[in-house]
Amino acid sequence: MAGAAAAGAAQRPPAAAAVAPAPKVQPEIEASVAAAEKQAEDKGKRNVFTTTILPLVLVLLGVLVLSYPMVAMQWNNYRQAKIAEQYASIIQDQPQAKVYEGLEHAEEYNRQHSNGPTYDPWTGGVDLKSPEYQEYLSQLALVDTMSQIVIPSIGVNLPVKHGTESDTLDSAIGHLFGSSLPVGGESTHSVLTGHTGLTNSTLFDNLTAVKEGDAFYLNTYGRKMKYLVDEIQVVLPDKTDKLGIQEGRDLVTLITCTPYGINSHRLLVTGHRVPMDPEEETRAFTKNNTIVWTWWMILTVVAVVLILLVMLILGARAIYRRMKKN
Repeated sequence: MAGAAAAGAAQRPPAAAAVAPAPKVQPEIEASVAAAEKQAEDKGKRNVFTTTILPLVLVLLGVLVLSYPMVAMQWNNYRQAKIAEQYASIIQDQPQAKVYEGLEHAEEYNRQHSNGPTYDPWTGGVDLKSPEYQEYLSQLALVDTMSQIVIPSIGVNLPVKHGTESDTLDSAIGHLFGSSLPVGGESTHSVLTGHTGLTNSTLFDNLTAVKEGDAFYLNTYGRKMKYLVDEIQVVLPDKTDKLGIQEGRDLVTLITCTPYGINSHRLLVTGHRVPMDPEEETRAFTKNNTIVWTWWMILTVVAVVLILLVMLILGARAIYRRMKKN
């Protein structure tokens, strides 16, 4: 019996072994994988920032800095032209009796002061408190602008103000005290001065481009006058004899410093008065808010265009590489 039991036990199939459960991923490994993925994502974002966004921002800032002087100058030029045009409108709105009276007083002033200037606008001294200067300031004083000058060949449309003090010449053309008031007439010689090389305004920067035979125009108290350039000279600052009155002639001389940035000499552009028909008068004093370009402005525009073109090419290449990689 015992043997049979033993034989039976030997013949029974062995019990099935228990199936071991699948091993679980350790929480530490999951966290490590997640951290690695996040790190890779952050690195990708940093790469995009450092290789694309940051250079783009820096270049755009550079373009803005480079463009600012040009934009500021053009804005100031526009404002000065608007002031000149507003002067014409204000004078037109004044009572005609006042306007005629102002012109008559200016003509009488010119008859009584016919010696002409004997000093350079930038180096000569003037006593601003003297009775003579105060009398001068009382002429053509309905508004703080005495006249308007237009030079179509170089896009100038500017207000003309009393005197040649620095605050005047920073934003307008100055009338040289001692020269004839700009109302025209025989045996008169008005001298108008303007800066070259200011960082915030063009003014007379392009006066060097004016040629003999070019015309410029003045509007003083509604009296509109045309002058034809007949003489252009470069002289030393103390050579003021060219600014004197010439018997019987109606002259205006425009002065600026030259050469550009050195200012050791004076450029004198002189014109004599000639007749002007009504059609030309209308044309001369309308639509003169043109953009005035100087050599450095052109270089700035070229530089900005080249920078933007390089940015466009590099940006397109970066996008192409990223798309190809993905």
